[in-house]
Amino acid sequence: MADLLDTVVRFHDVRRLPELRRCVFSLVGQSYRPLRIILAVQRFSEADIAAVRQELAPLLAGPDAPELAFVNWTDEKPRDARSVLLNLGVAAARGRYLAFLDYDDVLYPEAYTMMVERLTRTGAAIAFSSVRVLRVDVHEQFMYAAGTVIPAFGSGTSLIDLLRNNFCPLHSYVMDRSAIPATSLTFKTDLLFEEDYDVLLRICAERPADFALVTTRIGDYYFKTDGSNTVPADGRVPGSEHRYQGVREAIEDRKRKTLVQPPILASLGLPADRGPLSIRQVLDSYAAARPAA
Repeated sequence: MADLLDTVVRFHDVRRLPELRRCVFSLVGQSYRPLRIILAVQRFSEADIAAVRQELAPLLAGPDAPELAFVNWTDEKPRDARSVLLNLGVAAARGRYLAFLDYDDVLYPEAYTMMVERLTRTGAAIAFSSVRVLRVDVHEQFMYAAGTVIPAFGSGTSLIDLLRNNFCPLHSYVMDRSAIPATSLTFKTDLLFEEDYDVLLRICAERPADFALVTTRIGDYYFKTDGSNTVPADGRVPGSEHRYQGVREAIEDRKRKTLVQPPILASLGLPADRGPLSIRQVLDSYAAARPAA
């Protein structure tokens, strides 16, 4: 279907089924249709997949429920296959629109309707919004979310802000696959953090992006205090800084090598008649043209 939206949900541990159920419940509750859930799992047995299907069956029993599809990474390497799972999900997508959601996060019911409307209205390749970040204390038998809102991943409202630093979590944007080259929608499997930011840089350097909803919250990100979900870009989880150094270097390399095309340069108010510039050159030129007050 031309207007089908595929949501890739990463899930790596069958013991986390209650969190997955909450995630899928938020997708079933989306006002947008048609919707398809691609569950990307990591080295699951047939029994594991059967258990997941059984757990989710009541949620997906309705006549207008999203379709559920599985993709399973079975190789032993890489051990942490989070980026591989995204690639598997993208390869399995068949709709025009594409979104991502990790098993421990949720979306509000109107999220996809608003985002697809922006893509349709503007012709952008990707539309951005925002999510609320909630602190969750993880205990052996339960998790406790006190409703404490903590600082998000960074501040930003525009493309130039995104080129500087990633402030857009995985489930805060929706893509129009018909407007994005397949080569730009491939996640680097050696990146364990910021794997999505690497893709965002490539897409936004080539294709128009819409930020009209960037201050509108469309879901929740559960920040687990035990560090069991993705480490934020600033390395604020204790002990994560040394692991993040290599990622920071890879992202900087991406900014040096990825070219921003002339139409995107023009949208940033930069001269577009001299051909493309690298993201790093754009950031340097932008800083020089707009010195800090």
